[in-house]
Amino acid sequence: MTSLAPLLVMLASAAAQPDVYFITIDTIRADRLGFYGFEFNTSPNLDALAEKSRVFDNAVCEVPLTAPSFGAMLSSRYPRLTGMTRNGIRMPEHVPLVQERFQDAGYETICIQSNWTLKKDLSALDRGFDHYDDTFKQRRWIFFTSERDADDVTDLALDAIANRDPDKPLFAWIHYSDPHAPYHSHRKFPVARGFENPDRRTEKVNRRYASEIAFTDDQIGRVLDVIPKDNAYVVFVGDHGESLYEHDYLGHGRHVYQPGMHIPLFIHGPGIEPGRDARDVRGIDIGPTLLALAGLQTTDTMLGRDINGLWTQDLRPRVVETYG
Repeated sequence: MTSLAPLLVMLASAAAQPDVYFITIDTIRADRLGFYGFEFNTSPNLDALAEKSRVFDNAVCEVPLTAPSFGAMLSSRYPRLTGMTRNGIRMPEHVPLVQERFQDAGYETICIQSNWTLKKDLSALDRGFDHYDDTFKQRRWIFFTSERDADDVTDLALDAIANRDPDKPLFAWIHYSDPHAPYHSHRKFPVARGFENPDRRTEKVNRRYASEIAFTDDQIGRVLDVIPKDNAYVVFVGDHGESLYEHDYLGHGRHVYQPGMHIPLFIHGPGIEPGRDARDVRGIDIGPTLLALAGLQTTDTMLGRDINGLWTQDLRPRVVETYG
């Protein structure tokens, strides 16, 4: 019996490892979500979870482009250090990624993708995932296959979660892209008030953008309903924001104004004290934070901080990047 004790302890430890869900939305402005003060009902499901979460009020992305931003989060390195500075540039093979650490620790790793910039042939961010679904062929723009809608993302995510290996903890990255331009109105999610503007162009894009968020939130709610309540963490974050004609600019990527750089972020799970956190957080902190939730160590290449740690506000410098 004595010789079996270490094995039993090891099995008990593995069984206790929490699931970690990394839920992300493309092109999502923090100030269009209820838990950041938006007065219209665009995000009831996220708002409800945020009420029970640690909400970070001052998080910025490293660069306002999708693949470089997520590359920085998952490597915990600046885009200028990995060379992944624009969409279409692959993450170098020698750069360790968060999902590889989860995989090495015995986690099942799955990802449901929805944005063309994150396809594995373009980004190489599939490294470390047992299952990386980027098979979408829907045309959002006329000229190339771009993304899949939120309902399709959720259907695939629910199927992957239902068919997970029950003997392994799970790391799941689920990415939604609907608020990305061109914005669409959803009949079931109209946002008709609050955007009156003499510039009809500005009014229209704001209403459509808000409708996209409401549709996405509804689909995220379906995923939240199946996440275990007792031994799972949810990290919700956006890759970057969006300018809706502020500074005479529509879109993201070329400027580093606040609408494009400020990203929503909250963490929910056992031991996470709900409330607001005003500390300076940046994109490279996401990777170490995800690992710490599972009790895993970062690599010596990772530059960010575990934002659940006890570091104090220390006038931390934050440098954001953009490339022509």
